[in-house]
Amino acid sequence: MLAGTAFTQDYEFYNKKLTPDQKEQAIYLEKNIMATCCFGGPIYMHGKNQITENAKITIRRLLIEGKTTDQVLDHFRNSIDPRTGTPYGNRILASPKASETVGRVSYWMVVGFAVIGLALLALALKKFKIQRAKKNTTSELSPDTLQKIESELSELS
Repeated sequence: MLAGTAFTQDYEFYNKKLTPDQKEQAIYLEKNIMATCCFGGPIYMHGKNQITENAKITIRRLLIEGKTTDQVLDHFRNSIDPRTGTPYGNRILASPKASETVGRVSYWMVVGFAVIGLALLALALKKFKIQRAKKNTTSELSPDTLQKIESELSELS
């Protein structure tokens, strides 16, 4: 209970120092950083616990220090995961940054797959159309039948 009160006081202490723009920036960051306790959702929508409250305080402290949004995101990406001993990396982000390779790839893959799908559809339709045209131009009679007809015609002449 005392720990919860201490975090609330720290949170309020840093929150009061933020400008209105920094408060909006803090909320934006809370919505874009995953809660590291369980990775069950962004900090903003996650239940209150020591880890999420520490993250909210850290966001506000960094903003007061004059850090930009990208610098704050980089701070969290470079933070060490106590379970693995490695940095969190991009998995701590709620959505990939579009300015990075992973972000670009994930956004452009949709476009690429759509283009490939349309190209394959066009090829399939073209092939179907060609097969249908060939079917209509080929004779329906077998070579044996044609030979019989020719022999009968030659007998008549």
